[in-house]
Amino acid sequence: MRDVIAAEWLKVRSLRSTRWIVAGTVSAVVASAAVDASTKQAGSGFEVGDAFNVAGFLALIVVATSFGASMMLGEYGSGLIRATSVAVPARADVVLAKAAVAAAVWTATGVIMAVGSFGVAGVVVGEVTLSRPGTATALFAAVLIGPVCALTGLGLAVLVRHAGGVYVSGILLLVLAPPLFSTRQELSRAVNHAMLLPAWQRLTQAYGTPEAVGDLYATATQAWLAYALWPLVFLTAAVLVHRRRDV
Repeated sequence: MRDVIAAEWLKVRSLRSTRWIVAGTVSAVVASAAVDASTKQAGSGFEVGDAFNVAGFLALIVVATSFGASMMLGEYGSGLIRATSVAVPARADVVLAKAAVAAAVWTATGVIMAVGSFGVAGVVVGEVTLSRPGTATALFAAVLIGPVCALTGLGLAVLVRHAGGVYVSGILLLVLAPPLFSTRQELSRAVNHAMLLPAWQRLTQAYGTPEAVGDLYATATQAWLAYALWPLVFLTAAVLVHRRRDV
């Protein structure tokens, strides 16, 4: 398994686009946090959500999901998947190795983005503090949203295989669908709270503290469950399908 992970890491590292994608995403997210924080009057009080601009992290969700998906779509499109399957007959190992690499890349990227966004927003507002309630949770959630989306995209790519279908499905499920489910009705609210974007909004307090927004947010437990179950469900399905499908 170590050799399979090393091979997958080589595939990702050898692509020049990987560095540009990571650098561009980090720059966009941190810059959006700075711009958003600059709208607040200096010294007016630093809220946890000030560091995590929704537009910036929406871009991160799309990019990370697409990155994870491209790790499989590139092999399907080029036919390299046949050579990979010959070299590694245990097909589940291929999916899991790609998942390990995707998670590592986007966790490292997430650390830079979360710390950078928090630090820049704090400097712009004129207050930097880690003691405010919810700060540690928000930072952790901001770090993990990248790998969670990358793994979800990877699993989705194995299931769908068609590039257009994967990218449209990913954007629809992770970005466009949550606002369609109102939090004013019980069933609709349950669906909304089970999705990744609302989970990120709750954990990072993107719209304010939980006490201030009521049912707009899921509970912290629901949010963490969404973080865990989305990649788990899609990767489990991907492993099962990839083991049985002709390449």
